[in-house]
Amino acid sequence: MFSKTFSFRRKSSDDRRQPRFQRTTSQPSQSPSPNPSPSNVSVPIQEDDAQSTTSSSQAPHYSYFRATSDHYRKNSQAKPGALGLDIIYAPDCDYKVDIVFVHGLGGASRRTWSKNADPELFWPMKFLPLETDVCQTRILTFGYNADFRTSGNVSTSVLDFAKDLLFELKYAKDEIHGDLNIGDAYMQGQNDPNYEPIIKAISAITFLATPHRGTNLADLLDRILRATFVTNSKLYVSELAKNSFTLQKLNEQFRHIAPRLEIISFYETQSTSIGLRSARVMILEKESSVLGYPGETSKALNADHHNVCKFDSPKDPNYITVRNALGSIVAKIISSSSSNKRLPPKRKESGDLKTLLAIAEIPDVDYIFFRDQWAQGTCDWVLKEDRYLEWSNAQDQSRSLLWLNGGAATGKSVLASFIINNLVEQGFSCQYFFMRVGNRGKGSLSLLLRSIAYQVARDTPEFMEQVLQLADEAIDFATADPRTLWERIYKSILFNLKAVRTLYWIIDGLDEADDPRALLRLLSDISFSSMPIRVLLLGRKTNEIVDVFQKLRQVTDLSTISIEGHLEDMRSYIGQALCMSGNAGLIERVVERVVRGAQNNFLVSKADVELALQKLPIGMEAIYDRMASTIAQNPSATDRALASTLLQCATVSLRALTVAELAQALHEGTYTMLDLQRSIADLCGGFVVIDNGENVTMVHQTAREYLLNSNDRPFGVDKGAAHKQMFENCMRSLMTVGLRARVKDNRQPEFLEYAATSWSSHLMLTPPDCAQTAETLSKFLGGHWVLIWIQLLATQRHLGVLVEASKHLSRYYNQRKRFDAEPSEQDHLVLKQELVDRWAEDLVKVVGKFGMVLRGNPESIYKLIPPFCPQSSAIYQQFGRTKDKSLVVSGLSGQNWDDSIARMSFGPGTYASFISAAGSQIAILISSGMVILYDSSTFEEATASPVKHGERVYRMELSSNGALLATYGYLTTKIWETSTGLCRLSAPNVESRPRPLAMLLTKNNTMLLVGTDDRRIRSLDLSQNPSTWQLIAELEEPELEGHFLNSSNHMALNSDGRLIAVAYRGHPLSAWEIDGPVHIGHCWRTREEVARGEVIEAVWHPHDLEVLGLYIEGVVFKWRPYDDETDELATGASRLAISRDGNLFATGDVRGTVKVYTTAEFGLVYQLASEDTVLSLTFSPDLRRFYDVRGNYGNAWEPNALIRFSEQRSTGGRTESETGSLPWNSTASESWIGRIDVITALAGSPVGRLYCCGTEKGVVHLHDTKRGKLAEIYASKSFFSIEQLTWSKDGRYLCFSDASKKVIVMSIDPRTGELDPAVEKGAEITMKNITDGPILQLLFHPDSNKLLVRSSSTILTVPTADFSSTKSLELRTSQHRWIIHPQDPALIIDIGPSSIRVLDWDLAERQVYSFQYSQTPLRVASSSNRANTVDRVLVTTDKRHLLAQISLSDVKSKEKAFLYFKTPSCSTPTAAIPVIDSDRATDTITALMLPPSLSSQIGFALSFLSQNNLIFLSRDFSMCSRRLALPSDQGATSALLTSSPSSAVPAKIEAKPMSNNRQGSERHNVVEEPPKLLFSLPGDWISRDCLALCAVWGVEKSVLCPRNGEVAVVRCSSLV
Repeated sequence: MFSKTFSFRRKSSDDRRQPRFQRTTSQPSQSPSPNPSPSNVSVPIQEDDAQSTTSSSQAPHYSYFRATSDHYRKNSQAKPGALGLDIIYAPDCDYKVDIVFVHGLGGASRRTWSKNADPELFWPMKFLPLETDVCQTRILTFGYNADFRTSGNVSTSVLDFAKDLLFELKYAKDEIHGDLNIGDAYMQGQNDPNYEPIIKAISAITFLATPHRGTNLADLLDRILRATFVTNSKLYVSELAKNSFTLQKLNEQFRHIAPRLEIISFYETQSTSIGLRSARVMILEKESSVLGYPGETSKALNADHHNVCKFDSPKDPNYITVRNALGSIVAKIISSSSSNKRLPPKRKESGDLKTLLAIAEIPDVDYIFFRDQWAQGTCDWVLKEDRYLEWSNAQDQSRSLLWLNGGAATGKSVLASFIINNLVEQGFSCQYFFMRVGNRGKGSLSLLLRSIAYQVARDTPEFMEQVLQLADEAIDFATADPRTLWERIYKSILFNLKAVRTLYWIIDGLDEADDPRALLRLLSDISFSSMPIRVLLLGRKTNEIVDVFQKLRQVTDLSTISIEGHLEDMRSYIGQALCMSGNAGLIERVVERVVRGAQNNFLVSKADVELALQKLPIGMEAIYDRMASTIAQNPSATDRALASTLLQCATVSLRALTVAELAQALHEGTYTMLDLQRSIADLCGGFVVIDNGENVTMVHQTAREYLLNSNDRPFGVDKGAAHKQMFENCMRSLMTVGLRARVKDNRQPEFLEYAATSWSSHLMLTPPDCAQTAETLSKFLGGHWVLIWIQLLATQRHLGVLVEASKHLSRYYNQRKRFDAEPSEQDHLVLKQELVDRWAEDLVKVVGKFGMVLRGNPESIYKLIPPFCPQSSAIYQQFGRTKDKSLVVSGLSGQNWDDSIARMSFGPGTYASFISAAGSQIAILISSGMVILYDSSTFEEATASPVKHGERVYRMELSSNGALLATYGYLTTKIWETSTGLCRLSAPNVESRPRPLAMLLTKNNTMLLVGTDDRRIRSLDLSQNPSTWQLIAELEEPELEGHFLNSSNHMALNSDGRLIAVAYRGHPLSAWEIDGPVHIGHCWRTREEVARGEVIEAVWHPHDLEVLGLYIEGVVFKWRPYDDETDELATGASRLAISRDGNLFATGDVRGTVKVYTTAEFGLVYQLASEDTVLSLTFSPDLRRFYDVRGNYGNAWEPNALIRFSEQRSTGGRTESETGSLPWNSTASESWIGRIDVITALAGSPVGRLYCCGTEKGVVHLHDTKRGKLAEIYASKSFFSIEQLTWSKDGRYLCFSDASKKVIVMSIDPRTGELDPAVEKGAEITMKNITDGPILQLLFHPDSNKLLVRSSSTILTVPTADFSSTKSLELRTSQHRWIIHPQDPALIIDIGPSSIRVLDWDLAERQVYSFQYSQTPLRVASSSNRANTVDRVLVTTDKRHLLAQISLSDVKSKEKAFLYFKTPSCSTPTAAIPVIDSDRATDTITALMLPPSLSSQIGFALSFLSQNNLIFLSRDFSMCSRRLALPSDQGATSALLTSSPSSAVPAKIEAKPMSNNRQGSERHNVVEEPPKLLFSLPGDWISRDCLALCAVWGVEKSVLCPRNGEVAVVRCSSLV
C-alpha cells in the first residue's frame, strides 16, 4: 500500500578514503575504521575519526525509495515481481550510488511501479537509466509477501518485513559484483552492530504517500478481513491504523536518526476510487504523509493513492518531479565524495561539548510533539504577516526581535513548530527551545542558553572550537549563573564571530520561564552581535512581560504579533477533527458553532466535537469541569482510583514521566493492564497526553493549575497527598530487593532514575505531620538503601543531587520538629530527627570530600568511604565501624565535619600578599617577587612553580582560563605560560615607573590592560613580541571643593575593560568610561555626617553596571554609578572579593574572620572564624570554594553553604520555589577553625605501637596507636621547625633535627601495658658550624651505635656512645639518597641519578657504579640528568633488589622514573678505594625501568611488603598494591650484576625498560597485573604535606597521613 526509496552512496575504485563498510565474504578479516565524511545533509555524519587507509572494497551509498501500494489487478500483463532483492539495472562503469525500491502493503516489486501493470512503464528500469546522474547508479527492487487478500500468518508484523529486508540486503548475491552488501532496514540496522557500516552509508530516504501516522482506512480493511472466510486479519494491517502505537513508536525512534538523512516526502492530492460506483476517498492526508521533521522536503503529486508511484511516460509531470528529486540526491552524493567541504564536528567533539554544557537532551522531543499536533492548512497566515516577513528577511538588519503573543491554549507552541519547520526547509540555521513549567529544568534560563549554544555549535565549527576551550576555565556550566553563560559563551565568543549567516532562535513559552525579565534583558544585547541573530518569542501576554517589552523598545528593534483572532486556523482544526457525513452546509454550521464555543481555545477534545450540536461549555474552566465530571462519574471505583493515582503522578512529577516509568511507579495498579498507554488516555479524561516519546504530560499548564486548585470541582488532586504518593513510589523503587546488583550490572528499572533524583523534592512538599512519610524516610536513611542510592547517583554522574537532597532534608527536619512532641514517643522521635539531620550534613560533605573518589569508583561508598568520615556522622555510625576491622582510621581528634579541604604552606619566612584562582590554577604572589602555582584539584605545587619574575612584583593577573599569568614588576612586565613556566613576553615598563593598581587580560588573552597610580590606562599587545605600552586613556579627575586630590590608591577594571573605578585617599571614588574617557560620577557616603571615606578595595560586578567596594573602616558599599544609588553594610572587613557570577561576595578581616554575603540583598550566607589576619581571598571558578592567604600559608574552604547555594541556582527558580529555597540572610552557617601547627616530619617506630611527628613550630609529639597523643617530648624555644625525624631499628632511640641544624637524640623505653613510655634526652648536637646547607637525612646504624647525618653539602657519621670523633665527607650534589645496605649493615649505599657508591660507616668507598642510559623512553639520559633527583629508595622484602624513584627535572611534568636493580654486591676489598674520582667504577649493574603502563599510575612509591607487593599512592591519590613479577635467579637476576674484566673500564648501569608483554621472549619481562585498590584518600586530606610525608608503617599494617596538624593512622588489613 505504501512505498519508499533509500539512497546509498558508493565509493569509486580510485577513492583513497576508507570504505563505509566491508563485504562479508570477499574481504579479509582485517576491517579498518572508516573516515569522517564531508558535512552535507545527504551524507551521514561519520561517528569515528580513525585514519583513512587504502582498500579495494567499494562501499555504495544507498537510496531507498518507498512507494504506495498497488491493488492486485486480474488483467495484469506483467509479473508482480520477484521476492527478495533484485538488480534491475547496473551501469557499465563503476557506480557510486545504489537506489533500492521497496513497495508497500499489497504491492509487488515490479507491479507497484508499473502503470496499468504495463512492463514497458516499469519506470525504475525503463525511465531512470536514461536520466543524467541517475544512470550512474545501480537500481534494485525489494519484494516481500504483503498480500492481505491471501491467507497466511496472522502474526506477521511490519517488523518482520523490516527484518526480511535486512537479511536479504546483507546476504543476497550479485552474479556480476559478488556479495550485495548494500542495505538495511534502517531502524533495525541502527540497533544491530552487524549492519552499522551499511547504515552509515545511507544518505537519503524518499517517501511516496507513506502513512507515518497511519490511516483510518486501515481499521476498515482490518474489519473486512476479519469478516471474510477466505482470509483473516493481519497484524501488519492493524499496525497501520491511524496513530497506532506501532507507528508512533517507529516515528519516535526514527526522529533520532533522521537529521543524518536527506528526507523527501511526496503526498497525494486526489481522492482514490474504492470500487463502489463513484465513491472516492482520500486515502492519506498530507498530515500522515509528511513527517514534519526539520529539514524534511515535502512535495505534492497530482495523483491519487493508486497512481502516486506510477507514471505514463518520462514526460509525466509527476515523474519529472520525482526524477528531479532523485537526481538532486544522486548529484549531491557524487559531488560530496570528491569535494573539500568542511568536515562536520566529530562525534567526540560533539560529545565533549554536550558534557561541558551539561546537555541531557536537545529539544527535538518537544518540537516533534507539537509538530504532530499541527493540522494541515493552519498557521499559514503567519507567513503573510508583514512583521514576520521583516523579521525573517536575512537582508533586513532592522528587525531582530519578534514577540508572538496570545492567550492560553491558542496554539502558540504548534505555531512555533510550524515556523521552525518553515525556516529549516528554507535552509536557515534555526535553533529552538520550548520552555515548560511542568517539567523540571525546562523553564530554566540556564538550560535555554546552554541548549541554544549547543545547537549553534553543531552548525558552526568555529563556535564549537572556542566553546570547548572554556573547559579550561573550570566553570561548572550546569550550575553557572545565566549571566555568566551569556557573558562567556555569547558576548565573548558568538557575538565576535565573523558574520557567516543569520541565526534564527525560536523560544516558546516565554511566560513559563523562571525569570522572563532576565531572559529579555539578556536578549537586548543581540543588537551588538557581529553575527546576525533573529529571536522569535512566543508566550502569553502578561503584565510583567509587557512592562519589560516597553523598556526594550528603547534599546532594540522589537515587533509584536497577536495570534488571536485567526479563526481560519480554528476552522481547519475543528473541520479535520470532526468526522461526520452530511451536506457541506450542515458540516459548516457545526464547525462554526464549535469555533464560536471554543473561543480560540485549541483544547477542544473529541467529546467537545461530538457534543457540538449541544450546548458547548464557555471558557476553559467549563471545559475542564466537564473533563473532570467524566472521571468523577466513571461507574468503576477501581478506574476512578486509578485515574486519581495517574493524575496525581502527572500533576506533581518534576518532569514528564514515560509510560514505562509511570507503570513502575504505580506498580500494583497497572501490572494487569495490557495496553497501559491507551488506558491512561481513556481514564484521565483528556487531562494528559502522550507524546511521541511516550512521555505522559499535562495537556496544558492550565490543566495542572485546575486540578491542583479544584475546590468545589467535580474532581481534583490534593497536592500534599500527591507528593506523598510520589515520595512513597520513589522510596519503593529505591528499596527494591536486589537493587545493588542491578545497579552494578547497569540493569536499572526505568523509574529508578527519576526516583533517585526526585524523591527529596517530593519529600519537601509532603505534609510535615505525616507519620508514614517519616517512618519511610527513617527506614531508607537507616538502612543500606541510602548507600545504593549514592552509588547509583555516582554511576550516573549525578552527585549534585546529593547536595539538593541535603538541603531538602534540612528543611524537612526543621518542619518536622514541630510535630514530634508527644512525650511517650519523644526519645524514639528524637533519634529519627537526629538521623535526618546528620544525613543532611553527611550528603553534602560526601560530595565535597569524596566526590572524586565516588566518580572513579562508585562502589567505594560501601566500605572505603565510611571509615574516613567523622565519628559523629551518620554514615560512619551506620557503616564505618565494620566488624572485621578491615579498614580503620584513628588519630584524628575531630568528631564532626569541617569546612577545610586543604592547607598550602609556603614555608617559614615566606610572606604571601595576594591570591587568585582561574581555571585549574591557584596563583599566590610572594613578597620576594615570585608566584607559587597550585593545582586546584590536588593542591600540589605545579611543575611550572615557582614563577620567578627576577625583581619585586607589584601585581599579578591570571587569564580567565588560567593558561596565562601576567606579572608587573618594578622594571618589566612579563607574560608566562602556567603549564610550562615559560616567559612568553617581557616588556620594559614606562620610565616614570608608575605602580599598577588594576590589571586585566582581555580580548581573548591578546591584550593586557593596566591602570596605574598616575591615573592612566595603558595596554600591551600580547600578539606582538617585542611589544610596547600604548596609552589608552588619561583620567583628568576634577578636584572637588573641600577635598584633596592626590595619586590614586586603588583601581578596578570591569570584566570587558570598558569601565574603570578610581579611588583616592582624600577624594570620593569615581567611575569612568575608558573610551573617551567619559566621567560617570562620584560615589558619596550614605551618611551625611561623613562626606567621604577612603576606599581600600573595589571591584565591578561581572554582569551589572555596579561597583562593590570597601571603606577603610570596614564598611562595604554597593554603588550604581549610572543611577547614583548606594547601599552600605558595616562588616569590619579589610579585604573583599566577588564571585565570578557576581551573586556572592566575601570579606576578610584582621581577626581572621571570613564572611560570605549575597550581593543583591547583603544577606549573610556563611561566616568562618580562624586565626591570623586574612591578607587576600578569592572564589573558585565553580563558586563552591573560596581561598585565602594568611602570611606564610593559605587555606582552601568548601562550606556546605556555598555548595548548596551553587546547586540551588542550577535547579531552576520555579521548582525551587515549590521545594523551598534556603533563606540565606537568616540561616548563615558558622565555622571555627583553630590555628594549625603544620606537621613537617613523621615516622613510625620499627617495632610498632609508637610514632612521632614534628611540627612547623618546632614541637615533637609522641603518639600511641591505641591511646593517641602521649606527650610533647620536645619544643624548640626559637620555634625552629622540625625537618628530619628517624627511629633506630630497635625502636629505643629517636633522632630529629630542626631548621637551625640542631640534631637531638632521645632514648625511648616503650614499656608495656598501660604505662607511658619513658623518654630521656640523650644528646644535642649543633651542626651549624660543621656543615653548610639544611640537614636532609638522618640514619641510625642497625646496632644504634652510629648516626649518619647528611646535609646538602656534607655527610657525617657520629658515634652515639659519646657523639664525638665524627667522620665527614664532602658531597658534590644533594640529589642523592642514602640507605643502609640491605644485606650488610656494615655498609651504606649512596644512590644518585647518575651513580651508585658503596661505602662503610667510616665513609671509606668500597665500590662505585655509574649509569649509562642507552634506552630511556622517559628521557632520563638527557644532558641535564645530573639535576635529576632521587626522591626515595625502596628495598624489596627479600632484600635482593632496590627500587629508586627519580624526579626528572628536565621535563615540565609530574613524570617520574622508577629504576629497579639488584642490590649491589656486599663483598668488600681488604683495602678501601681512595675517593679520588667517583666516576671510576669496577662493576656493571643492569637496571630495569618500570613500564609506562605502571609508572604512569604511580604518584609516590611507598614500600614493599610481602611477596614483593609494591605499595604506592596513585596519581588519583588512592593507596594501591601491585605485585611485581621479578626476574628469576637463573635468568635475568644473574645477569643483573656482572664483573668487568678490567678495572680500567668504567662500570655501567644500563637502564632498560621492563616489557609489559605477557608472552614476550625477553628474559626481563614483567607480567602485567592490575593494581589492587586498598583505599582512597579523602579530598580534604590531599595537600603538599600529606603527599610528602605519607608513609607505610608495615609492622602495624597502617599508613601514616598528616592532616591539619594531626596524624591519621589508616589501618588496612590488606597491608601485608
